[in-house]
Amino acid sequence: MSTAFEDAEDSPGFLLWQTTNMWQREMRKALEPFGLTHPQFVLLFSCHFMNGQAEWAGRLTQVQLAQNVRMDVNVTSQVLRKLEQQGFVRRGPHPTDTRAHAIAATPAGSELANRAVQAVEAADRAFFSVLGTETRELLGMLTKLAGRRG
Repeated sequence: MSTAFEDAEDSPGFLLWQTTNMWQREMRKALEPFGLTHPQFVLLFSCHFMNGQAEWAGRLTQVQLAQNVRMDVNVTSQVLRKLEQQGFVRRGPHPTDTRAHAIAATPAGSELANRAVQAVEAADRAFFSVLGTETRELLGMLTKLAGRRG
């Protein structure tokens, strides 16, 4: 076989894939009581959070939201459409860009986001608790891989 690794567990990509699948399973369980998928939660909470920041309030576009969460714009559009149908987000006229819509969480969406984030953060704490004090080190490595800093 043509591989650089003697064992699959020597491959950082394969281990990341396995870990991601395990973590996503925990996220699905945490979000199930709220009727949200993980992409729906990420976009809903990010929309709620970003609109709470002065720089974004009332001016957040779909493209900006997609860039912030690093999600494909077309996928973002599909997920936002579903959230809008459910009454959790609304799209309205953008104050300065006539080609764009301003995206905001509705009061029901904000309330749902605030409840769901508690479950997501609890699931995160439980999942990563095996690392103990090494969690900070992992956070640094993930941040570096994500290209946000350092």
